[in-house]
Amino acid sequence: MISMHKTDFIKIINEEISNFDFLSNDEFLKEQETTDLLMNEELQKQFICDALLNKKDKVKIIKIAESTITGNWDETNIENANRLSLDYSLDIEYTYDRVKEPINFNLTFTSEKIDISVDGFSDNGGHTTAPYGESWYDNFDWSDIDVILYTVEGDTVKFVALEKAPPKIQILFIREFTQNFIENETLEFRTQEQRDNIQNTPYC
Repeated sequence: MISMHKTDFIKIINEEISNFDFLSNDEFLKEQETTDLLMNEELQKQFICDALLNKKDKVKIIKIAESTITGNWDETNIENANRLSLDYSLDIEYTYDRVKEPINFNLTFTSEKIDISVDGFSDNGGHTTAPYGESWYDNFDWSDIDVILYTVEGDTVKFVALEKAPPKIQILFIREFTQNFIENETLEFRTQEQRDNIQNTPYC
């Protein structure tokens, strides 16, 4: 009888051990698989193209983790406007393969000083008209913005595909994710590179 109880006890222990996720090993392996995918240059290029081609079913912004913008774009004397700083961080869900689970990561756009220049006009109005004016960016150095790719655990992943991409593609990619935010918080863009788009820039 004692032997039987001992056998049952050992059986139960073995079942528990087999079910036990040793040091969260399964979770670790999944995180490692995601990191390996994010490090893959071909997948990175595919992500860049899917983003530029506006494939919203594949590239989804899950959360805006950080959105800070400061600078002197609103100077009374617009000739003094010359800098902008940006911290814009997005949690992304990317469906790289429709038969596989999407991967999640963070994309951060940051710069302590973006060189800008502002143009515009103002009118003091008259007896029957109120003062009015308008200003906009006529130069904006997008290359001053750094793009950082993070895993959800906060580890940095080298964004090789973007580093190797032509400068116009780099700018298009940064614009794709940040332009609406910058315009909503500051001024409209009327810069030369606004004419560029993925349709007239060979890459994808």
